[in-house]
This record gives sequence, structure tokens and C-alpha cells, in this order.
Amino acid sequence: MMLQFKKVLRLSLVLSFLLAMLAPQVFAADFPANPTTKTGYSLDFQEEFNSPTLDTNKWLPYYLPHWTSDKSKAAARYTIENGSLVERIDADTPAWNPSYDSTVKISSIQSYEKDWWHRFNSSMPNDHHEPTFNGYSTKYGYFEIRAKFSNVGGGGHQAWWMVGTQDDQDANGNTAKNDEIDIIESFFSKPQTWRIATYGWGDPNFSTNWILNEDPVPSGSPTTEYHVYAMEWTPTSLKFYYDNQLYKTINQAPQNPMGMILGIYTDAGSGVHNATFPKQWNVDYVRVWKKDGGYPEPYYRFKNHQTGEYMHIEQQAGKVQYGTVPATYWSSQWTKEMTADGYIRFKNRWTGNYMIAGASGNVEYSNAAETDTTSNWTEEVVSGYKRYKNRANGQYMHTEGLTGYVQTGSVPATYWTSQWAEEVAPN
Repeated sequence: MMLQFKKVLRLSLVLSFLLAMLAPQVFAADFPANPTTKTGYSLDFQEEFNSPTLDTNKWLPYYLPHWTSDKSKAAARYTIENGSLVERIDADTPAWNPSYDSTVKISSIQSYEKDWWHRFNSSMPNDHHEPTFNGYSTKYGYFEIRAKFSNVGGGGHQAWWMVGTQDDQDANGNTAKNDEIDIIESFFSKPQTWRIATYGWGDPNFSTNWILNEDPVPSGSPTTEYHVYAMEWTPTSLKFYYDNQLYKTINQAPQNPMGMILGIYTDAGSGVHNATFPKQWNVDYVRVWKKDGGYPEPYYRFKNHQTGEYMHIEQQAGKVQYGTVPATYWSSQWTKEMTADGYIRFKNRWTGNYMIAGASGNVEYSNAAETDTTSNWTEEVVSGYKRYKNRANGQYMHTEGLTGYVQTGSVPATYWTSQWAEEVAPN
């Protein structure tokens, strides 16, 4: 009887050991993974890193390879272990682009790639052509990652960030719509902090100066435990969450699709590396949800650089006016609709009419068809403002005559009367 009991006990211990080995590695203070379902949302992108190899339909395992003459130096170093991506920098990791980014070392993957993408140095040429890659890019959503930060100290940081995909970057240095959101840009030297940053890189409608938030996390230890970091991007705001609790809010947002970059860095703005290698961080998953019912496009108000006044149609005079109008007045709020061939139409929230270039030299409004070229406009960025050029007559909106009505004409780009700031209107 005693012998049988010992055999049963031994078998029980062996089974307990095997079950423990098979179970996921979870530490007492880890914040648990969220379910893949989210009330009121639908899952749009999912990367659990459960396969032994990286899914190259979703990720390009290089960092902005079009900027560097030696693509191999931009290659990511990583493993996938226990259902987590482990990105690392080793002692022999080379500088990825010494000609234009000094000694910065990077191990990074990205969900989008194209020539001229993210021109962070205006003197930097596109070194060579790279095929456009779109593993995932999107506009708006709830973005979430479960990760454990590096614990090596010294200079360097880990980052999960996004860059606009519709930028106008070219050999002349144009950088409009190159928006950047650093959901995570946390430094090795500040192990208890979560750093968030945004910058428009020439987009006059988003973060015209760097916005930086760097504060201690509310609880836990980011370098020894997994925690959940998230951002909800809507047309009017960016809300950041730590372990499902609201952490920070930025009351503005980009209005164009963006791709994701996930990496670890040294010798950048976060400081020069120390001698501890490898430097690594662990990412359990990356997910993006979309709100059921979608995201209504925002309404805009257009403010003249010279007068400081807003376009509106308060007097119902058939012509677009400018003046001092409360932000809540629908007569001063406009949506931007794209035509099938890439032009913009400005639709008034109050009347549903569109801005057109009238024969009288004024900007008028009417129920114009999309094919009516007088209702088609393009945007040009000048010194952080926008100029609006009509498709039919090639002229620009301006306030040069100070008539109280928006005019069209051939006005130099440097004239403030032809420059407009776009502001997102309150809901």
C-alpha cells in the first residue's frame, strides 16, 4: 500500500512539474493580457508573436532602409521566445546610417515602408529605392501593446511609434503630413517612467511643436514586469492608457493614415550606450481595434493669418465671409471631402453647400456637383499655414481686399492674407 502511494505521489509531482513548464511565464506583478475582444470595437490588427518566425506579411525587419547605403546595418536583431518578440542591440550592432545619423544603433521592425518616408534630416538624400511595403497602416483606432522594458541602464530607449504615410516628402525637402506619435519612447536611464511624444514634422494641423510627456508610471515596475500600454486615436484627441486606466490626453490628432515602428535604440536623443549587452525589450503582443460604427470625420474652422478671423456663411449672402464667429456656430464649420481624382471639397456643416470659386472673384457656396471643378481645391503648405488653390481658375483664397468676403486671386505665397490655419471644431 505504501509503495503504491509513493508511486502515485511521484507521478503527481512529475505531472505538476510538466504543467509548470508548459504554463506561460507570468510573474506575480505582471499586468495580465487583455482579451482580444473589446466591447464596442472590432479587432483590426493582431500580432501575438506566437509563431517561431516573424510574420513578414505584417512586418518589415529593417529600419527605414531607403535612407542608408548599407541595408544590412538597418536589419533588426530579434528572437521570438515564449510568445514574445525580443528585440535587442548587441555589442557588435553597427550604426545603422553613420552618414546622416551619427553612431545611432537600432534594432527595429515596421509595418510600412516607402521611399522618402520619415525624412527626419532635411539634408538627407533617399539613398536608394526600396519597394513600398504596407503590412499595416490605418487612421484612428485603439492601439495596444503588452511589453516589458529594458533593464540595462545607460543611454538608449525602446519605442513604439507611428509615422504618417501620406507625407509629401521629396527631393526638395517637403515634409507635410509626416506626423509622428511616439506611443512609447521610454529611456533606459529612467526605468520607472513612460515617455510620450508627438510632432507634426511640417503638418500645420498637428503638433507644430514637440509635445512631450514624461512621468512615472502609476504602479508596478516596467523593466521587470509586463504592463499594457495603449492609445485611442480619434479625429480630435489622443488618449493614452496604462494598464487600462487613462494616463494622458492630447487634445489634437493627425488626420491621415500612419504606419507603426517597433524598436530599440542607443546613441540617439536618449543618450550614449553603456557597456551592458545585450540591450533588449520584450513585446507580448500588438493589437489595434476599430470602434464599431467608425469615426466621423472632424469639422474644421479656417482662420486667416492676416486678420485672425474665420470663414463662415452667417449672413446667407451666397458668398463666404470672414469674421469673429463662435467656435460652436455650424456656419463656420466645414468638412473636407476628397473627390475621386484627389481634389478637396469644403462642405459647410450648417447648409451642406460647397465652397466654389465664383465668377465675381469671391469664394461662393452652392450645391455644386463633384464634377464641378470650381468646387475642387488643392492645399499647399507655407510656413505652417495652408493656401487653397482652385482647380478651375488656378487662383488662391485670400482676404487682400479686406471686404469681409473671401476672395480668389493670384496672391504671392508670402502674403498672410492667403494663408490659413485649420482648427478642429468642437463636437
